[in-house]
Amino acid sequence: MSGMASPATPLPPPGGTPDGVEPVPEWVDDVEAAARFSSPEAIRGGLLPEHVGEFDAAFDAALTAARQTLRLDQLRSVLQVWRRVALLTERDPDGYRAMLAAAAEVRGSGQPRPGSVSWAELRAELEG
Repeated sequence: MSGMASPATPLPPPGGTPDGVEPVPEWVDDVEAAARFSSPEAIRGGLLPEHVGEFDAAFDAALTAARQTLRLDQLRSVLQVWRRVALLTERDPDGYRAMLAAAAEVRGSGQPRPGSVSWAELRAELEG
């Protein structure tokens, strides 16, 4: 998909969660996302049309990796990332599209958006 920002699909660190053991939720809404989008089919159905092909490619790559490595780490990671995307999309499709467009704008220009603050400024404000 061109011009749109997409969710990253990080690989789990070596020695990460062993197969067969579900990781502890890392995002406050992971439990809800897993309940609402419990299957790849449900995840796919909750995505914006422009994300379906990207999900299919990531899911296929994760299945291939699982077959080759006999580990489910990457597959679990892909499903977790896309469950989050599906939940955010379901809650506010227009807001999610706007966020993706803003991220693509920043990525394309290399400049922060007007009115934004740096991470250092935000952290200082939160700590202060």
